[in-house]
Amino acid sequence: MEMKDEIRVEAARAIVWQALNDPEVLKTCIPGCESLEKVSDSEFVSLVVVKVGPIKAKFNGKVTLTDIVAPASYKIIGEGQGGVAGFAKSEITVELIEIEPQVTLIKYGVTANIGGKIAQLGSRMIDSTARKMAEQFFARFNEQVCPAEATAEPAVEGHVAEFSAGELSEWLGDLSCGDQILVTMIDVVEDEVEDTANIARSSSEQPKKIEWYEKFLSWIKKITPSHASDSGARQTIKPSTHQAAVVTINRAAQRNAVSLVMWQELGRIFTVLGQQPKVRAIILTGAGEHFSAGADIAEFSKVRATVEQGIEYEKSVDACCDAIAATPKPTLAVINGFCMGGACHLAMSCDFRFANSNAKFAIPAARLSIVYGVRGVQRLLALVGVSKAKHILYSAQRFSAQAGQEMGFIDQVATDPMWAAKSYTGVLADNAPLTISGSKVLLNGLTMDLGVLTDQVVEHVVNVAVGSADYRDARQAFVEKRRPVFLGK
Repeated sequence: MEMKDEIRVEAARAIVWQALNDPEVLKTCIPGCESLEKVSDSEFVSLVVVKVGPIKAKFNGKVTLTDIVAPASYKIIGEGQGGVAGFAKSEITVELIEIEPQVTLIKYGVTANIGGKIAQLGSRMIDSTARKMAEQFFARFNEQVCPAEATAEPAVEGHVAEFSAGELSEWLGDLSCGDQILVTMIDVVEDEVEDTANIARSSSEQPKKIEWYEKFLSWIKKITPSHASDSGARQTIKPSTHQAAVVTINRAAQRNAVSLVMWQELGRIFTVLGQQPKVRAIILTGAGEHFSAGADIAEFSKVRATVEQGIEYEKSVDACCDAIAATPKPTLAVINGFCMGGACHLAMSCDFRFANSNAKFAIPAARLSIVYGVRGVQRLLALVGVSKAKHILYSAQRFSAQAGQEMGFIDQVATDPMWAAKSYTGVLADNAPLTISGSKVLLNGLTMDLGVLTDQVVEHVVNVAVGSADYRDARQAFVEKRRPVFLGK
């Protein structure tokens, strides 16, 4: 089993590091932990009760900390024996990144080997249990490290209620592709404009981009009403926390190649998530080291062997990508490693693309004697223009994330594209959903579906926004010198 994730903690890195090495804190946070004793500076012994499906067992374990670089990182080697239930061995890498003086990003990766009766339950149930335990651990860890959050001011009236994990299952039901696609929910918080500028400075943005941000900040200051800077007259409200969905293509062993059933499920997932008011944005990414190697060519002999099958296959791909593009929520692709062929179509269907500097892109249709579909070519043309689109399609050559950014294919190259995407998602999530969804209808129509963008469609999206409760609250918020609370109604 392999698992990677990250969590933002509103505390200084030194405090987080101390908590991660405190036996009492860890005992409180580890689900099912009955005892945890420190036997040396780098060794612990533990007793943990674990329940996986119908099997419940006590695991006597030994935990060793290695590769310690305080207060930045360490590796955890764990071994546990559960008697007849089986055994577990794990290796966990933990890295603490200081985002701000009082904000720390915890990045962790887990590889585990499980044997015995528990292993017979199957990888899907084991992975689900492991992810649930990880979520419980960090929820409790946040409460321990940031106890002030439990007594924080109540949210502004009308704010979206907290997300319940059970709701996700109710929305999506059982996926026909099993755990080959994972969907999770995360909290996102709007960053200040100055933070956005800092992100640009710390990433691989070009000097012109940084200069653009500086001009943008200057413009913001000029247009801000003078009374807005009057701290005595202005009501102070903490930034709102919203939820975003993360959709992960989970076939790391196959470089996240997308099968036919996955194309069909991805389209359905984005359609369903787009209908949920609690979801303010959707992030699409890949498990492990790659975004996706594209369509699963290994199954072509069964699902794309004839002209008729090819037509139906392309319909499924286009329907999937159209569903991603049509969702009323902002969509962001987070890209590491390979993004090839059909994966490029997935990425282009999203509103924005954030890439790691190690990302590699290509549309190798010319090496398979395949003509890329009209919808994919339309999206490529809209992003890079005719000349670059011809080069990408004719040559089938790979290009880097930096080259992709220069031609307009990529929006931002960052050392941590998921963090960059989450930060930007926070900015978008606090804005009016009806403005975003209406703007998307217009922009998609102008670039993809000119015949569909009629006067009636335009009037509808404009009038819905003007007649909304969000618009009324925004007007009143301006008078009251407060932040508006947008509910998409």
